[in-house]
Amino acid sequence: MHIDPPLRMLFDGMAEGPAEAPPDPDDHSEIRRRANETMLLVRPTFSADLETNDVTIPVDGAEIAVRTYRPSGLAAPMPTLFFVHGGGWFQGNLDTAEVEMGPLPERAPCFTVSVDYRLAPEHPYPVPLDDCLAAYRWMIDNAETLGVDTTRIAIAGTSAGGNLAAALCLRLRDEGLPMPILQLLDVPALDLTMSSESVTSKGTGAGLTGEAATAYAIAYIGGADAANPYISPLFADDLSGLPPAVVIVAEQDPVRDDGERYVQRLHEAGVAAAGFRVLAQIHGGWIIPLTVTSRLVPDLRVTALQRAFARTLDPLNP
Repeated sequence: MHIDPPLRMLFDGMAEGPAEAPPDPDDHSEIRRRANETMLLVRPTFSADLETNDVTIPVDGAEIAVRTYRPSGLAAPMPTLFFVHGGGWFQGNLDTAEVEMGPLPERAPCFTVSVDYRLAPEHPYPVPLDDCLAAYRWMIDNAETLGVDTTRIAIAGTSAGGNLAAALCLRLRDEGLPMPILQLLDVPALDLTMSSESVTSKGTGAGLTGEAATAYAIAYIGGADAANPYISPLFADDLSGLPPAVVIVAEQDPVRDDGERYVQRLHEAGVAAAGFRVLAQIHGGWIIPLTVTSRLVPDLRVTALQRAFARTLDPLNP
C-alpha cells in the first residue's frame, strides 16, 4: 500500500519500537485514554485571542458538554461552525476535536460550537446522534445570546463525526429545523452495512483497517438496522433539500468509497457537492504535520467555509 513517505517512515518506526502491552479489550476507559493521548500529541495551539468557553447542557436525563470558540474582533451575528469529532463513535472528546478541527475557527473566521456527545458502546445509536441534535437545538435556541447568525451555519465532522454530521443534516431537514448552508465532511463513514468495496481493499497497511472500522460500526449500531438512513446516510431514499457538501476522502482508507458514493447520491438528488480524493493518504492522515498534504487539506477546508459564509460556494446559487 503506497502512502506518503513521511507517514510510511513514521509507521515503520512505530512498528520497530517497543510495543506497549495492549489493554484489556473490555477496558474502554484505558483504550480511550491511550487513543486520546496519541491524538493530543499533534494538538494545535490556538491564538490567545481565541476565546473558548465550556458549557454543560441537559440531554434526555443526562448532561453533555459543548465548547465554543469566538475569534477576537468577530462581530455578531457571526458565521458559525457546528463541529462533530470523530473516534469511531467510541472515543474522542472536546480536546481531540481540536486536532481534527484544526485552524478552522480562526482562519475562517467563525464562531464554533464543538459537541462532546456520549460514546458507544455504553451509549449506542441513537444516543450520539440525539446528543448532536440537542446541542444544535441549544445553539439555535441561544443564537442571540451566543451571537450566532442562523442563516450562516456550517456543519462539519471527521470520520464518525462525518457520519453524525451527515445524519444530523437529515434529521434537521426531516424535523423542519434551521438548515446549515454547508456540510463539510472529512473521511466520513456513511455506509455502516460496510458494503463499500474499499472496506476490504484499503486500510490494510497503516492507520484505520477495515476490521477496525467494522468493529466500531457494530458497537455504535447496537441492535439497530445498519441500513437506517440516520445510521447510514447513503441509504436515505431522498437526499434532496440537504445543504451543499464538500467531502474529502483518502486514497488508502477503508471508508473512502462511502464519501465518493455520497457525492454521487447528492448529485443525483440535485444537491451541489464537491469531492476530493487525496492520494497516498490514510484515514485522516493529514492531521499528522509531516506532509505537504497536511498543509493543504486545512486550506481546502478553510476555503470551503469562507465561500459558504460569503455565499460564493455554488456559482449557480449565490
